[in-house]
Amino acid sequence: MESEASVSFSAASLVEDVLQQHGHGLKDLDLEFRKAEEAASRRYEAAGWLRKIIGVVAAKDLPAEPSEEEFRLVLRSGIILCNAINKVQSGAVPKVVESPIDSALIPNGAPLSAYQYFENVRNFMVAIQEIGVPTFEPSDLEQGGKSSRIVNCVLALKSYCEWKQNGANGAWKFGGNPKPTISAKSFVRKNSDPFTNSLSRTSSINEKTLATLNSDIESSKMSGSLSLSTLVRSILSDKKPEEIPMLVESVLNKVVEEFEHRIASQGEQTKITLRDHVSQKNGSASMFVVADKKVENKIHMVAKKQDCIYKNRMDAEELQSQHLKQKVLFDQQQKDIQELKLTLHTTKAGMQFMQMKFRDECSNLGMHIHGLAQAASGYHRVLEENRKLYNEVQDLKGSIRVYCRIRPFFPGQPNQLSAVENIEDGTITVSIPSRSGKGQRSFNFNKVFGPSVTQAEVFLDMQPLIRSVLDGYNVCIFAYGQTGSGKTYTMTGPKEITEKSQGVNYRALSDLFFIAEQRKDTFHYDVCVQMIEIYNEQVRDLLVTDGTNKKYPFISYFILF
Repeated sequence: MESEASVSFSAASLVEDVLQQHGHGLKDLDLEFRKAEEAASRRYEAAGWLRKIIGVVAAKDLPAEPSEEEFRLVLRSGIILCNAINKVQSGAVPKVVESPIDSALIPNGAPLSAYQYFENVRNFMVAIQEIGVPTFEPSDLEQGGKSSRIVNCVLALKSYCEWKQNGANGAWKFGGNPKPTISAKSFVRKNSDPFTNSLSRTSSINEKTLATLNSDIESSKMSGSLSLSTLVRSILSDKKPEEIPMLVESVLNKVVEEFEHRIASQGEQTKITLRDHVSQKNGSASMFVVADKKVENKIHMVAKKQDCIYKNRMDAEELQSQHLKQKVLFDQQQKDIQELKLTLHTTKAGMQFMQMKFRDECSNLGMHIHGLAQAASGYHRVLEENRKLYNEVQDLKGSIRVYCRIRPFFPGQPNQLSAVENIEDGTITVSIPSRSGKGQRSFNFNKVFGPSVTQAEVFLDMQPLIRSVLDGYNVCIFAYGQTGSGKTYTMTGPKEITEKSQGVNYRALSDLFFIAEQRKDTFHYDVCVQMIEIYNEQVRDLLVTDGTNKKYPFISYFILF
């Protein structure tokens, strides 16, 4: 029917018209993208050469692919530029003013030293002009400056450096702004990149949409479909992946508007044609109703297609939004990685410094311990010699010593009954009755203790023997005398023993443990004490607590330490 033929206009021709109408706009957009790519590529090339010529460590603040703002801020102090020209031509800038802090990396308004800025940039300008390299204005390093002139200056310096490295044959001349080769690494992403996947999904959706339009409109010719496919491919073939979503969205918007307009016009024209045709056939109402239903079906079909196009447009916008989010996340991850690398480098340097200090401390400690060991060895030798000399002195005093202690009178006894006539040094003189009268007789001892001597004074002469016991010598101290002469008092003490009235036994034990405690860091002693009594030719153990007074069949030591 004529109405169906008029409705079935080619969707391909519609898309072709829209693409042709906006062809010039796309070309302008493509030109802007190409210019931006070229500027970024030249900037990356300049940054890469600066990092290479002065070293990655010196150019650690300059990224491999900096933005215009990053490129300007890093070069603002002039340090990197001066170091670079000194690498190309030694001594071009005699003195480079270094920055104490990385203030050049702080955004605009940071306290950059005016002297440093003026001195470094001025010296660089003078050196550049002397070798004939194109320069730039100092204001280009400030916000709003032309970074392209800075990039051009750096690339010219790179060309001059390569000319010198090749032998400086002929006259050097900079060729202006050559278009750098755009590496696949800079602008082509891997297939695993989320953005590429999103673009592939967008392309598949658009292809499905075009296929649906061509299949739904049955009257479209194959040649029209082929021309649409050829036109779309020719326009999108030279576009970068990041440009395709914006182009597709723009085309879809124009296609939807044009499609709605043509559908509305075609619907009205179809209704008028159907009414005329029905009136010519005797105004048959049934045919008009049928035609009206067909028009409604067509309108419903077009509405569905419009919904499909709208969904595709929303999907494209969502994919573009996801791409922007992923790009922001990727940039943040790159910054985090750089910070982690810097932290790792700092940590390694700190660990190496700590290891070096630790080795020095260990070496000093070893030397100190060696000196202490030698001193301790010498001290032990001197101590052993001292003990030996001490016991030799004790031996010289006599291996057997006899002391005499005179018991004082008991309370109530007259003092005139004493037989002691005189006590002098180790000699005691006593009076002896004889036939001729009163005679005298003298006895010699190591020492004689008078009646007024205290327990402490008696023990004072025996105390050196306690030290000899701990040095490995056998010592025996015992008291001998008739009953009531004071043996128990001297060796043990009175019944009510106090610290002042303690006898030889208690004082010897106290001194024994005192010396052992003093030597606990040097020697370890095991002390065994045995107290026995010889009475009526019987030996009894005085330390037995069960009251049996165990008898020994043989005589042993009196007091053994």
